[in-house]
Amino acid sequence: MKKRRILYSFLMAVVLILTACSSGKEEMKFTSESRSEQKADTGSGDSYGYTAETTSEGPAAAEELKDSGTLGGETSSNTSANSADSGRKRIRRISLELETVEFDGALKVITEEMQKAGGYVESSSINGNRTTNNSSRSAQYTLRIPIDKTDGFVKMMGDSMTLIHQEENSKDVTLEYVDTESKVKTLQIEQERLLALLEKSDNIDAIISLEDRLSDVRYELEQNASALRTYDNLIDYATITLYVSEVERITQVESKGTGSRMKTGLMNSLLTMRDGFVELAVWFVVNLPYILFWGVVIGLSAWIFVRKFYRKDKKKFPASKVNTANEKKEEDNQKD
Repeated sequence: MKKRRILYSFLMAVVLILTACSSGKEEMKFTSESRSEQKADTGSGDSYGYTAETTSEGPAAAEELKDSGTLGGETSSNTSANSADSGRKRIRRISLELETVEFDGALKVITEEMQKAGGYVESSSINGNRTTNNSSRSAQYTLRIPIDKTDGFVKMMGDSMTLIHQEENSKDVTLEYVDTESKVKTLQIEQERLLALLEKSDNIDAIISLEDRLSDVRYELEQNASALRTYDNLIDYATITLYVSEVERITQVESKGTGSRMKTGLMNSLLTMRDGFVELAVWFVVNLPYILFWGVVIGLSAWIFVRKFYRKDKKKFPASKVNTANEKKEEDNQKD
C-alpha cells in the first residue's frame, strides 16, 4: 500500500510539473507575440507609438534619424545633423527697433514688403501727429511673415530704415507638437471604433454609454486639433514686432576711439544747441499773442501805479512850499 501511495504521489507531481511548464511556455509565447504586435503597430505609425511619429515622416524620417546618429549610435556628419535639425518644430519671434526721418515712406515700405512676403498684420498702432510735432510720431506693428521669407524681410527693414536694436528668440515645441499630434490620432481611432460599436449595438444602455463617450472624445479631439492648428500657424509664420520712431536726425553709432568720441560729442552738443534755439523761436512765435496780451496788461498796471504814486508825492510836497524852502536856504547862505 505504501509503495502504491508513493507511486501515485510521484505521478501527480510529474503531471503538475508538465502542466506548469506548458502554461509557462504558452504565457511566454503570448507575451512575445504581443510584443511583436506592439512593435509592428509602432513601426506602422499607430497612434499608440511615438518612435516613428517624432518627425511625422514615417519610415523615411526614422531612416534619416538613423543616418544622422539619433538611432544606431553612429557619429553624425554636419549634413546629416542639419537634415535632422530641419525636422524640429520651432516658434520664431523677432523684435526690431527702427528710426527714420521719412515716417510715411517707412510705413509704406513696411506694408509693401509684408504683402510681397505673403504675410499679414496681426496688430498695429500709430501715435502722434505731424501738425503737433514732426519728431513725435511712432508706430508699432506685429506682423506674421512666412518662415522662409523672414530673413529677407528683416534685412529689407534694416536697409530701408536705421536699425537701433534687434532681439530674437526661438522656442522648440517639437515634443509638445508630437504629443498633441499623437493625441489627435489616438482620439480619431477611438472615435472610429466607437462609431462602429454604436452601429452594431442594440442595447439602449450601451448606446447611451457609447454616445456619452463619443461626445467626450469629439470634444477632446476638437481641442487637440485646434491646438495643433495653432502650433502650425506659429511654426509656419514668424512673429515680427516693429517699433518705428520718426526722428529729425538718425542716431549715430559711437566708435570707441577718443578723437571720434570727442568729435561726436561736440557735434551732438552743437546740434542740441541749434535745436534748443529753434524750439525757443517756435515757442515764442506760438505764444506771441499771450506775450503781447500780458505785456499790455503789465504795462498798463505799472503806468497806473506810477501815476498814482506821483500824485501822492505832489500832494504831500506842494511845489510852492518847496520853492519857499529853497529861497530861505539861499538867504541864510547869503547872510552867512
